[in-house]
Amino acid sequence: MLLQFSHLGFDGSVVSQNILSEDIETLFDILSQFVAEGYTLISACVVDEVGRRTDLPIEAFDSEPIEKYVRNLTVEYQQVLSS
Repeated sequence: MLLQFSHLGFDGSVVSQNILSEDIETLFDILSQFVAEGYTLISACVVDEVGRRTDLPIEAFDSEPIEKYVRNLTVEYQQVLSS
């Protein structure tokens, strides 16, 4: 999965970046880490293996790690499905 995002650099310039990972939770945590370091996100999206683009709500990335919560939710969801 490809994460494409842009943020304001500390000098006010717009910086665009692309990061590739198989794990979407890791990509979400990367965005949260950028916010924690003081950067302002402008836009973000993920592109899957077949080219489908999903825009991400940048206000959801508030500097707190997301991976743990998503993994817990996944486990709970799987438990419900197997009940």
